[in-house]
Parts: sequence; C-alpha cells; structure tokens
Amino acid sequence: MNILLIYPEKENHSKGFEAFFQKLFNKSTEDPLELIEISIQLPITWERKLRDLNQEKLNTKDLEWADYVIVKAGLQQRTSTVKLIEKCKVAGKKIIAEGELFDSQPADFDNVDHLILNQATFDPFVRDMEANTTQRIYSSEFRKEKLRQTAYSLLGFSDDFSRNIHPFSA
Repeated sequence: MNILLIYPEKENHSKGFEAFFQKLFNKSTEDPLELIEISIQLPITWERKLRDLNQEKLNTKDLEWADYVIVKAGLQQRTSTVKLIEKCKVAGKKIIAEGELFDSQPADFDNVDHLILNQATFDPFVRDMEANTTQRIYSSEFRKEKLRQTAYSLLGFSDDFSRNIHPFSA
C-alpha cells in the first residue's frame, strides 16, 4: 500500500509588499509533526511519502505512485485543501482526511472517501482496511490523547516534567 501524506499550504492574509517578502523569505521550516504522528500509526509494511505544500509543489509522479492520499488540514488551510482534494479526485485517488478543518465542517467534504474526526487515531481505519470493511467516518473510538499518555508513561517522568516533551519526536 502506497500512502502519500500531504500538508496543505497555509493561507497568508498579508497584503502588498509584506505578503511578497513573507512568501519570498519566510518559508516555513517546521516539519508537519501531525503527519509524522499519523505515519507512526500506519502499518510498517505500507510505503509512505510526505509532502509539505508550504515547501514544495505537489508532483504528479507522487500522485500516480499513491494508492491513498492522507490530508491533514487546519482551518487556515481551507483554500489549498479544496484545490488539493479536487486534484486528487481528478487523478482517481482515494482520500483520507484528518484535522481541525474536517472536524469543524465535515459536511463540506462529501468528496473525501474517509474522514478521521475528533482527534481519533488511525487504528480502527487500518483494522477495517485490512478486513476490507472501511467506513466513511471514523470518530474518537481511540483518541490520540490516550496514545500520548501511554507514550509519556514510558518515559517514567512526572506529568509536570513530561508535558513539554513531544511523545513522537525521535
């Protein structure tokens, strides 16, 4: 299974010269950690590619390679996300969507094949995918917060100390 994880471009509401210079010099250097967390939840046998559209344009070869596209989007990424979904649908790709944008407006994304809502983990989806019984909507049967608490407990630190440590950074 080939999975393409995509982080849509964030919208810039600046205007004029400020917007020009922000786009020119202030490219985001942050890794989309949410997509890395999602990648960790997928079976090890699945191939993955990660694309941050804030850093690079979507390559048609990547879309051709992918069996599924996972999109993680916040509210400030709506415009880029809508364009991305249209592009994926034209290419005939199945889309799995997760994030604040889809949590707040799931009815606006009828063209998405699978929605992972309310901070749910990918475990139920993966289980159903392997059994060939996938659903359109997955909600918080298993929450990521539960996963994070488990990871913190492995560290052996107190809750106060470990609160600022990202559980999946390695």
